[in-house]
This record gives sequence, C-alpha cells and structure tokens, in this order.
Amino acid sequence: MHKRNNHETGQSDPHAAPSTLGRVLHDAARYDLLAQLLLLGREGPFREKLLDLAQLRAGEAVLDIGCGTGTLAIAARRRVGPAGRVHGIDASPEMIARAARKVARARADVTFEVAVVEAMPVPDASFDVVLSTLMLHHVPRLERPQLAREVRRVLRPGGRVLVVDFDASPERRKGILGHLHLHRHGHVRLDEINALLADAGLDVVATGPVGTKSLHFALATTRPDGAADVAATAVIDNAASDAIDASLGASLAHGALAGALWVAGLIALVVLAHAVLLFGIASRLAWPAAVALGVAALFVAVHLVGRGRRRGVIGRHLGD
Repeated sequence: MHKRNNHETGQSDPHAAPSTLGRVLHDAARYDLLAQLLLLGREGPFREKLLDLAQLRAGEAVLDIGCGTGTLAIAARRRVGPAGRVHGIDASPEMIARAARKVARARADVTFEVAVVEAMPVPDASFDVVLSTLMLHHVPRLERPQLAREVRRVLRPGGRVLVVDFDASPERRKGILGHLHLHRHGHVRLDEINALLADAGLDVVATGPVGTKSLHFALATTRPDGAADVAATAVIDNAASDAIDASLGASLAHGALAGALWVAGLIALVVLAHAVLLFGIASRLAWPAAVALGVAALFVAVHLVGRGRRRGVIGRHLGD
C-alpha cells in the first residue's frame, strides 16, 4: 500500500526522512509565515476553535498527525493539562525540528517524531483524540483508507478524530485560503471524508464549516455502546458547535482592529515592493529585506493590539 519507512525497516534515526507516497513540506519557516498571513494574524483563535471542535478535555492523550511545526500540538498540551499528554508526528524532518524548537521555547511537554501517517509507530488504542488538520489532501487518494484504518487502530474505545481540510465546493473557494491553496495543493470533499471515516469503522457525529468559507471539518468517534449513543452525541456536538462559533465570532470581533492593521500593512508592502522594483532604490537584497521588515512590523502591531483582547475572550470561554 505504501513505501516502506524507517520504522518498518528497523532504522532508528528519529530525524531521518521516512519514505511516503504523500506530499511532504520542507520549508518550515515559510509554512509558519504563510499561516500567519493567511489567517491575518488570528492563528491563535483559529487553533483554539479546532481544539473546541475536537472537544478536548483535561487528562486526555492527543495525537496530532501531520503536525507541521507543532503550533496546534502546543495549544492542545495547554488544554489537556498536566494529566494529559500530546504527541505529534510528521513526515518532514524540517517541520519536526522547528516544532522541537517551539516546544523548547514554550517549555511545553510535547513529544514529536518523524513518521508517516500510513504506518504510525504508535501502539494500538493508545490515544483519546487524533487531530488531522489540513493534512489529508496531501495524502494520495489510494493511501487515505490506510490512514483512516491507522487512526481507528490507535484510538481508544470512545475516542475521537477531528479531520479539517479544504472544501471543494465552488461557493467555498471564494475566501483567501481557498484561492491561495486549492489551486496549488488540492482539497477533499466533505462526503469523501465522511465515507473514509465510516469505512474505517468510525461514526461521524458532527460536520460543518470552520469559521471560514474554504475549510470544513468532520468529527468522528469509535463506538463504545452502540448506535443510540452515537445519535445522542450528534445532538450534543451540534449544540456545542453553535456555541463555539459564537465564541470565535466574539473573539474575532474584538480583534477586528488587528485584522485591519494586517490588511493595511499588506497594502503598504505592495506599494513598497512597487517602489523598489520601479525605481531601483536599492540593491538586489532590497526586496527580501523590505518584506522581512514589513512582516516583522505587522507581527508587532497585531500582537500589541490584539493580544490582550484575544486572550481575555478565549480565557473566559475556556474557564466556563
């Protein structure tokens, strides 16, 4: 089904790149920069909503597959508390290296490992929650059933998996994320995600958009006590999703000024780039230097204006 990776062949180097049929991203720094730009500096509230959709609770064990540079895993570690644990895997050694540096700076107890999702080096029934965010479209269609079976294998009875990816419907491609990502990397239809999870023996209990026109999610669970319990869970999840949307809306409203600063800053960068290219006011290094300085200024402006308000709103929500 998939190429053999280091775990299968007996190699033990945790930093070696495993073999996979999926698309692997290697530019970790650009990955983080694009996430900040595409989310207009609101990556924090976005990650928190994903954890809300996964219904993360204190003391749970969480596996983040295709974890990238570890931002979501670190946020999940705060959510599950001292009694919980979080482990992230990614096929990119560069992503894992950057994630390890982030964890060291944050002093968070999160472990990371270079591994492929088609054959996870994880014991059976060892996690309560699996997170798959913006990763599934990187996996070839024929490999996805194997990934879903692996997710089912590592989940405990009653465990949950959250899958978030780009929507394929035309009306959902109008957002910034849709325009900049769909044409380059791909998407996965929601009905495909639902069928994939169901075929692996998981019950889909909630689906919907993720606060933006170009993303959607599916939440599925293993079945501990039969179909009746699953139906009841679906009702609870839908109500919880409405409350989550309202909370995120309030947070984003408080951060409107920060978002406006990002838009104004991006416009300023375009004007600056035009001036550099048109008038040749500096050397070949002028353009990358101007972009770097402009982005740094945007980060400072956004965090100074939005940091206190964002934390206040999310903190009150998490404390409820």
